[in-house]
Amino acid sequence: MRKKIRCIWVLGIALGFLAGCSSHTLYLVRHAEKAATPANDPPLTAVGQQRAQALLDTLRNKNIEYIFSTNTLRTRSTAEPLSQAIGVPIEPYATDTLWEVARRLTKLRGGNVLVVGHSNTLLPLLDQLPVTHQKKTIPDSDYDNLFIVTVKRRFLRPPLIRLEEGTFGALAE
Repeated sequence: MRKKIRCIWVLGIALGFLAGCSSHTLYLVRHAEKAATPANDPPLTAVGQQRAQALLDTLRNKNIEYIFSTNTLRTRSTAEPLSQAIGVPIEPYATDTLWEVARRLTKLRGGNVLVVGHSNTLLPLLDQLPVTHQKKTIPDSDYDNLFIVTVKRRFLRPPLIRLEEGTFGALAE
């Protein structure tokens, strides 16, 4: 009987270890190209709509289970083609509490995540994860950045978080 209990206990610890060692990937992008007007919440331009389609093509087979976007027309429109294609709803997030957003993103379990933000919120969000990035600013004309953050959960240790910087779609002009 003791052997059986010990075996069940060891098996439980092993399963807990394996469950605690999962990983997921965060894909962070700035919204696609936006129109000049209206100034407060512009839509995407035709080029921006093409970039949103390129984002769909890039992430379609990446096991995206969560999509987060700020509550602006341009960010939602950037995420919408992927959301519709894979049937994952877009969840809004606020940019005034990026540390809470970062904490939530690192604690997610399961599939991967798309986060659509702005030129002035993506790098501060990466800082909250925290990861070291090469970019110090994202210029207003820069829409093609793709930040790929891998979050590896480890048993009884903080997650291991790594960043890869790339681009998607046509190069921004």
